[in-house]
Amino acid sequence: MIARAGLVIVALVRVARADDPAPDPAPVPEAAPVTAPMTQPLPAHVEPTPPDVQQPSEEPGPPAFAPWPSARLAFDLELFTSARWTHQTGDDLTELRLDRGEAGVRVALSPRAAAAELRLESIRSAGEGGALGVDGDSMVVRVKYAEVTGTFEAADVRVDGALGFVPDPWLRTLEEGYPLRALSRTASERLLGWPTADLSAELRASFGPARLSITAGNGEGLRYPERNSGKTTTAVLELVPLHTRELRLSLTAVGRDGSVGAASIRDRRAGGGATVITPRVRGGFEAVHAWGLGGRGEVTGTALAGWAEAAVVPRAWVSARGATLGLAGGGRSSTFGGAVSAEPRLVPHGELRLWLAVDRVTTSGAASPVPGAVTGDATLIMLIASAEAPYSP
Repeated sequence: MIARAGLVIVALVRVARADDPAPDPAPVPEAAPVTAPMTQPLPAHVEPTPPDVQQPSEEPGPPAFAPWPSARLAFDLELFTSARWTHQTGDDLTELRLDRGEAGVRVALSPRAAAAELRLESIRSAGEGGALGVDGDSMVVRVKYAEVTGTFEAADVRVDGALGFVPDPWLRTLEEGYPLRALSRTASERLLGWPTADLSAELRASFGPARLSITAGNGEGLRYPERNSGKTTTAVLELVPLHTRELRLSLTAVGRDGSVGAASIRDRRAGGGATVITPRVRGGFEAVHAWGLGGRGEVTGTALAGWAEAAVVPRAWVSARGATLGLAGGGRSSTFGGAVSAEPRLVPHGELRLWLAVDRVTTSGAASPVPGAVTGDATLIMLIASAEAPYSP
């Protein structure tokens, strides 16, 4: 009996084990890994790039023409002062003088559409070499620019407009790449008496490497109100065929047609220029023919000028310039010179430069009709301090 009972218990145990799930199979040892090549395959949507072909940079280059400043508030101060020694026929002359003093403010009326600008300048109330002026020979302050500007953009075209005492587009174009203003104003302004601004309206359009500026105004500049019914129109065409971070080449053409004074004396100009700017060397020239000079409509002349500046060491430059005005009657007035300048390591913002310059002034034939011109030859040695201080809070 006991033996039969044991057999029954064994049979029941076997049936219970048959209902349990089968145990997991014993793990099988893995095979040795196969060494894969170091180059990983590219995803299906990425094209392989040959090692000798560089991918183009997606960073856009600088625009050929910078837009008007869009800061809500901007101030600017500019001062050029000098000590001069003039060696000339007769007694030499030494003097201390303020050649340029300007202060300007620009306020944005909307984020990018409109702004108002006011700029004041100090001038001598007497002519060059003169002794008669307001309250002796004092400095006076007058409005140089006072304008309201606006900008409109459509696709790739940017249109700018201005109304008021608007800067002359030709002089503004020349001064954009002209670093020698501390030595002398441009030849068009100094030799031809070209007004820096006029009561006028301006419209300019920029498209890629080209820009066209047109102004229509009184033509009398800052000196007089309109004294005849005619208006003066100035057109400036700029072309920038090369413009990279290492080289900028600008070509410019100008045409001006108008009249000045109650007698409607002709005031016409035609010319052009070029400017080359690199990180270390820059230079330019201008050539303008004038019909009517110094309030005399019968006088014609041609002004030629060139300049160059090179950075010899950090914060130090050498420069050279020359300008000449030849009259149809045979007279000529010329200025040639050079300078060295340095920027002290004292100014974290803006620019402070010290100049040592030598100019040779010569005249021949009839005296130039431009006010302030002097007959005879002279050598000028100048020590100049120039400061430019832009500020935008």
